[in-house]
Amino acid sequence: MSDNPILPQRKRHRLPVDSYILTDNAYFFTVCARHQGKPFRNPDLARTVVDSLIWTRNKYQWKLYCYCLMPDHMHFVCRPTVSGGFINAGSRGFLPESTLDHLARFKSFTTSASWKHGFSGPLWQRSSFDVILDETRPFEVVAGYVLENPVRKQLVADWTMWPFSGIVDEW
Repeated sequence: MSDNPILPQRKRHRLPVDSYILTDNAYFFTVCARHQGKPFRNPDLARTVVDSLIWTRNKYQWKLYCYCLMPDHMHFVCRPTVSGGFINAGSRGFLPESTLDHLARFKSFTTSASWKHGFSGPLWQRSSFDVILDETRPFEVVAGYVLENPVRKQLVADWTMWPFSGIVDEW
């Protein structure tokens, strides 16, 4: 983080970095598009993003309970089921691989894919809004929030009609 008061301060993740390696928690992620307006109105790009999220789930053995890709952001609830090993973090040494690392790879891949659809620059904001589900954020309430998002935004009358949302793993 910069100590220069003139430069904008980057928000820190809302969770301690170590919490992203835990496999006994479900996480609620919100990831927003960056300076692109509403890129996911492009159905081909939206399908690529959803397919990439499913691929990420399979590759890293997540439980992906539900997701919803809106025109300008995405929500999903997942739980890693295996510890990821270690990654080379350069001068910081070898660090445990976490759900944040998986999300970073997903964002990188989908950003590159977006360029094939006429977009340029980063597709996603650098940070995401992340919470661990617990008694203050009950699973069913959060899952309902995720799935009902297109209904609240009056894009469809029933969440099952939205083509870019769904339940992957039952809870």
